[in-house]
Amino acid sequence: MNEATNEIIDETSRANGIGYMDGRYMPRERLALPMTDIGFKLCDMTYDAIHVRNGAFFRLDEHLDRFARSIEKRRFNFAPSREEVRQVLHQCVRQSGLRDSMTMLIATRGDPQGPTLDLRNCKSRFIAWAAPYYRIVTEREMTQGVAVAISSVPRVSPDSIDPTVKNFARIDFADALFDAYERGCEHAILLDRDGFVTEGRGWNLFALYGGVLVTPDNGVLEGITRRTVLALCDRSNVTAKVAKLSAAELLDADEVFMASTAGGIMPIRKIDDRVIGDGPPGPVTRRLSEAYWALHDEPGYSSAVNYDA
Repeated sequence: MNEATNEIIDETSRANGIGYMDGRYMPRERLALPMTDIGFKLCDMTYDAIHVRNGAFFRLDEHLDRFARSIEKRRFNFAPSREEVRQVLHQCVRQSGLRDSMTMLIATRGDPQGPTLDLRNCKSRFIAWAAPYYRIVTEREMTQGVAVAISSVPRVSPDSIDPTVKNFARIDFADALFDAYERGCEHAILLDRDGFVTEGRGWNLFALYGGVLVTPDNGVLEGITRRTVLALCDRSNVTAKVAKLSAAELLDADEVFMASTAGGIMPIRKIDDRVIGDGPPGPVTRRLSEAYWALHDEPGYSSAVNYDA
């Protein structure tokens, strides 16, 4: 898994990120999925995203655990071992030289073997890369808060697509985003068919309502950042629970924030036409955000990259 690439990688390519696919390391921009891959044709795939901060992976083992569970649920014919996946990730970051990176792991159903499209006979494909770290919101939104819209587009039922398997099957989110754009927002919250809050594209939601921090319990990805926030609440004497959250309760919340690997804890200042609380970020959001970034420096949560290897 760790053989050197045959391609020449210049410094510009390294700065843009290094990828791995089909047994070779290469500049990230050269990664290309064949049109025959069922992961493309049916969106039959899973992925994970991990933050490297100050030269160390954050909660790497938990991301690898989730990736392994997702592969098992999708019943992929997956060859690399957990340790090989770990080594590829480290090598992508090492070759890129990035100290602050967003790393990606992708498993696809792969190409069909033989004349039929029998999914059981597909050879699964593994792809990874390291890229410069990014947030899903702007610097201004990080300080002044995000405006979001509650979309009329319902979230796909978890009975149809398991949201605990991180995936790119997101046409419902795409339609919801166009709904939000037309209302002057860059982000959308989706409700389930019973009218309860689920999540946004690539982020979980938290709302401080009635003195309790609530995150939705169904139809959502069980995010690593979400799990981290819940653990930090125990440390910070903040009462938190995983429960149903109605749209009305969300609009009446004192504080609301997004939680994602791509940005951490990001305050929401307005939902539809309703301003949240006294303006973002609220005191609980600030306290948890500070604790979240401090946790990245605790040895028990970080896995250092050996850039000299």
